[in-house]
Amino acid sequence: MSYDKSLIKELEHRAAKIRLLSLQTTAEAGSGHPTSCCSCADILSALFFKVMRYDPKNPASDLNDRFILSKGHAAPALYAAWSEAGYLEEKELFTLRKMGSRIEGHPMPSLPFVDIATGSLGQGLAVGVGIAVQQKKVVKNSSRTFVLMGDGEAAEGSVWEAFSLAANLNLDNLIAIIDVNRLGQSRETMHGHDIQVYARKAKAFGWEAIVVDDGHDLNQVLEALERAVKVNGKPVCVIAKTLKGGGLPQIADKDNWHGKPIMPGQGLEEAVQEVSKHIMQAPPAPVIAKPESVSFKKITGPINNVEPAPYKKGEKVATRQAVAPALLNLGKSDSRVWVIDGDTQNSTYSQKFGEQYPERFVECFIAEQNMAGVSAGLASRGLIPFAVTFGAFLARAFDQIRMAALSGLGVKFIGTHAGISIGEDGASQMALEDLASFATLPNGAVLYPSDAVSAYNCIVTLAKHNGPGYVRLSRPASEVIYNSNEEFPLGDLKVVKESSSPAITIVTAGVIVHEVLKALKNVAAADKIQVVDLYCVKPFPKDRLTELVKASGGKIVVFEEHSPNGGIGAETARNLAGAITSFKHFAVDSVPRSGTPDELLSSFGLSAEKISETLNSLL
Repeated sequence: MSYDKSLIKELEHRAAKIRLLSLQTTAEAGSGHPTSCCSCADILSALFFKVMRYDPKNPASDLNDRFILSKGHAAPALYAAWSEAGYLEEKELFTLRKMGSRIEGHPMPSLPFVDIATGSLGQGLAVGVGIAVQQKKVVKNSSRTFVLMGDGEAAEGSVWEAFSLAANLNLDNLIAIIDVNRLGQSRETMHGHDIQVYARKAKAFGWEAIVVDDGHDLNQVLEALERAVKVNGKPVCVIAKTLKGGGLPQIADKDNWHGKPIMPGQGLEEAVQEVSKHIMQAPPAPVIAKPESVSFKKITGPINNVEPAPYKKGEKVATRQAVAPALLNLGKSDSRVWVIDGDTQNSTYSQKFGEQYPERFVECFIAEQNMAGVSAGLASRGLIPFAVTFGAFLARAFDQIRMAALSGLGVKFIGTHAGISIGEDGASQMALEDLASFATLPNGAVLYPSDAVSAYNCIVTLAKHNGPGYVRLSRPASEVIYNSNEEFPLGDLKVVKESSSPAITIVTAGVIVHEVLKALKNVAAADKIQVVDLYCVKPFPKDRLTELVKASGGKIVVFEEHSPNGGIGAETARNLAGAITSFKHFAVDSVPRSGTPDELLSSFGLSAEKISETLNSLL
């Protein structure tokens, strides 16, 4: 198909400006990826100045088509496109990679057109799935999500998790574009320039596949993209054959240019001269299609009016069972609450939410990385997603969890079946490092409740937290020890057993709280012991725990079913350094075996019987 020559000339100008600014800003910074920018310049030109519908003065609008640069190292090209669209001033682009600048080396959401931090490759498409779902089910206009990927990241399994789910959900408003420039960081990519391989893969996953033989021919690129937006009933993948360093004859398609700026005196002048051939002296103002307007009102503000926990003291309930009523009542109170499952809904009790609110429930199947990425996409558009699965399985999704947290997104994770108390299933099913991992997240909250009331209220507390977080839940049924109206705010603890003259402070949480309370019945000097339920691991209740520990002369004993590294004991020692005179720590310090919960707890000194022996010896 042949387009109007004046349109193609203008788009060639925009692509040339994207190349020029990418070259100049990376040279100014002394680092960056200009060749990766040049391979996708024509694709960006066609998207931003002909195909996408958006308001350049309001890049964050939910009505806009959304664009995700999954190949985040091409960030200078993205910044250049938004400069050409009129949102960014050119002079700001030259602060690229400078301390304090929002023009960072890889895109960050400090810019309103960036929904999530990218650059850890293979994650953008899952985020795009989440955003496309939000567009279809919440905004309900004709907006679309475009995800530009590199061919190198197509080797990531997480990419194909997203391909699979997008087809399952019939997301015909999702368009992936693979920039097949052949060269990775260190060598040729897996399939080189064989674009038909990518097309066959996309088709096999249920997508429409459209190939572009020359991704630098704007007629071909435009035709492919305009075909893509007309497809109904399934997502579309546009596969464009490009050259790394496209538009720069001296280095195009040559190895060893990844992540290297072209510096003055080393080819920059020739490169600038080459791309400037297509720059118009008096270009027209860009004409950008407006998004479809609908009566969409975004919900903001805190969650209110959540019903109290439906439990009474003395009942025996597993903390994981609190997932169902907590999420149901949160969903009843606020339509922003969504639940994302990893095919564990019948064990985590999240299925109750799916039954009540199917339009706000996404089944990601056994694909935890995709589950985290989809959740991040939903959160980036203002929703409050809870990703729920077994705690052990969240470990494989930690990079996606990390990137969402770096983006400031409030994705909430619930991990059930934590610790050795799950019993016979064995070590592979036991989350023993989860507290340590989640404690690293910026502005994150980490909660570890001990009964169904605290579990319910910790989930509600996390929903209200303006940031990411994690609630660690257990499999065994435990006695309810708190009143249903008890509050569990962030940064606090509970004293479940007081002492007027304590000689020891026990710090514990979760299932082990109950083992400690049972153990005290067989401790002669139990009146000399105070017991802390450290339900909030982050933010850590430093001042309150310090005060309690000082009362016991600085003597602490920690019992936890977690690795000794990064859990309750490690956080207590780190935060109370200087206030501790004696520190005993009992944790899961070796690989556990299959066994009954009681056998496993006993083997690590965490059963009531073993705890009472320990305490009697210490007193």
